[in-house]
Amino acid sequence: MCMNQFYLVDVNVILMTGEYNKHGKLCARVMIGKETILVDRTPVQLLDDTLKYIGYDLNGAIVGAKEIIGDKKMCPVMVNPYKGICLFPNKSPKKEDCIWFNPDHIVDTKSRGYKTEVELSNGVSIIIDSKLSFFNTKLQTAYQLKRTSTQRGNHPNTLDFFIVPKNRNTLIKSKNGKYNFGSIA
Repeated sequence: MCMNQFYLVDVNVILMTGEYNKHGKLCARVMIGKETILVDRTPVQLLDDTLKYIGYDLNGAIVGAKEIIGDKKMCPVMVNPYKGICLFPNKSPKKEDCIWFNPDHIVDTKSRGYKTEVELSNGVSIIIDSKLSFFNTKLQTAYQLKRTSTQRGNHPNTLDFFIVPKNRNTLIKSKNGKYNFGSIA
């Protein structure tokens, strides 16, 4: 049975995936440390809920991510830019068994033939249906998104913008109702 509680993705989330409850409803299985909880939302709804809580939404986060990293399919998402939380899907988020990984909790990755073993920060490993090179590319893209988003968030403008000029110009509205913008050139 799904837990009927309000839940938001935080920095302790290691991964999440879809799982059907005993009533056949798709819910989100969330791993936090060595514990897991079942949340009464799909993984995509849970991501959107978390983003909406801070004034954003999932569609906007995806558009923004693609502006930063390029138009990649299955792109990572900054789920909470204030806390630096980024998650990336191992396959299409439309698939119920898609796993959303937090790159900060991935310790190591190893090839297991055509599969990948992902060692997590809680001492647990998970083997997924993905070639190592494909998974590691997704992991690096998530790190790139997180790094670039953080840098841009901390320094959105150049320092030149904040230098106060020695002489100040005052814009004055003339009798014809227009300001003298030409005086600042």
